[in-house]
Amino acid sequence: MTAVIVRLVGVASLMFALLAAELAATFAFPGWGRGGIAIVAATMVGVAAFGFMELRQEGATVWLFAAAAALWLMILLGLGSLDPLTRTLYPTISITP
Repeated sequence: MTAVIVRLVGVASLMFALLAAELAATFAFPGWGRGGIAIVAATMVGVAAFGFMELRQEGATVWLFAAAAALWLMILLGLGSLDPLTRTLYPTISITP
């Protein structure tokens, strides 16, 4: 039981360290853009998949469902971000009496 708790605390502290690195990179290196931050975020996804979900010990069916969930998450987040990214504000003339 204690080995599991030590592993989970280690994985959680790694996630917090990656979060701090992501925030530091955002403010310290604004020229990185989305690419550098995406690398840190992908590392966080890997840590969550292999640290918390323990995908190393699972079979092919669980890997298939995890991949399908990641695919649908990318599709939904991509479609959800299309609206704010492609919205254009057109100037309008307001006539008030």
